[in-house]
Amino acid sequence: MKHIRAFLLSILGLRRYLELISAVYIHFVTKGFWKKKYPELFYLDSIITEGNVCIDIGANLGYYSTRLARLVGTTGKVYAIEPIPLFGDIWIKNVKPEQNQQAMLLPFALGKEKGTVQMGMPTKNGRLHHGMTKIASSAQEQYVHMFDVDMQNPDELFADIPALDFIKCDVEGYESVVFDNMQHTISRFRPLVQTELSGDENRQHVIDFFTSRNYSCAVLKNNSLTSISKDDAMKLSQDFYFIPK
Repeated sequence: MKHIRAFLLSILGLRRYLELISAVYIHFVTKGFWKKKYPELFYLDSIITEGNVCIDIGANLGYYSTRLARLVGTTGKVYAIEPIPLFGDIWIKNVKPEQNQQAMLLPFALGKEKGTVQMGMPTKNGRLHHGMTKIASSAQEQYVHMFDVDMQNPDELFADIPALDFIKCDVEGYESVVFDNMQHTISRFRPLVQTELSGDENRQHVIDFFTSRNYSCAVLKNNSLTSISKDDAMKLSQDFYFIPK
């Protein structure tokens, strides 16, 4: 599969390659394939209902946004945060906000202050990892593409939303920065939160952030949420859920 992807990238170019693989992925998961491989994506069907308001932070090519937009229906709302212009263009093709007006793309990175930051698309073992695109902060990492993007403060960005039921966050180790600057929004609405947490320091910080706000930490196991301790959370490698008590 690695060699097939590399071949497709070489003949199609980056944009057409990402358009192809994202369209194929969305088609197959919409048909119900790959439930065992992507259980968290399919678990959205159990936790999102019509009329919900959701924020998809790190929306990438629209995998979560597509499913969320279908689940919330015309009475709900999906705010998708994706700062990379190329990804945003493909998100629009996949999510089709002109048809699904409940979905809105917000083309910003999230952080403490407004400004411009650089984000990089990394390679690992010679393979492009578009899903790991992040703020470029390490000279040791290799980036095949760099992007200058706008940054906004999330509490300011979402100051006027009337409701919030669910947050999905995947920003490659910067989750602590996002949540620290989103604490007023989280305290106001107390949404269910699903997030990746790479890096021990980042993970510990986010767990402390939510437990101090009377949230419990859980993981998805056998298609249900199972509460776990902080010690257990530090050993696991999967998405985490923070549930308001």
